[in-house]
Amino acid sequence: ALAHDYIDVGHNHDEEDHDEDHHDEEDHDEDHHDEEDHDEDHHDEEDHDEEGHHDEVEVAVPSSAPEQLQVLNFNLGEKIELNFSSTSETEIHVHGYDIHFIVQPNKENILEIELTIAGEFEIEEHDGGFEFARMIVSP
Repeated sequence: ALAHDYIDVGHNHDEEDHDEDHHDEEDHDEDHHDEEDHDEDHHDEEDHDEEGHHDEVEVAVPSSAPEQLQVLNFNLGEKIELNFSSTSETEIHVHGYDIHFIVQPNKENILEIELTIAGEFEIEEHDGGFEFARMIVSP
């Protein structure tokens, strides 16, 4: 028993000292990660504010086929808000995402989309069958 205590004491102290040092490093790393997380959150907010067009994009729905398409550029993984406006009740269709959305006149018509598919997608006035905007989602 005396030899066992003698051998374990040396072994346990080294292990405990190592564990305590390692634990202190973990605490420091966790504190450091918390600071990084905070910085990243703050950075994300700044990016969000600086790139305000990603907050909410205004899209006017014309009553007939437009001469020029509105082009909307985004990146894969973004969560976007499209705010549609129209002078009459209109159903729109976002191809590729297979979204049908009714736009009401004189109301806020915000469509939130989490961009999980890259590519070019038509946004059309459903009843008239004409494209009025194109959403480009880059990988």
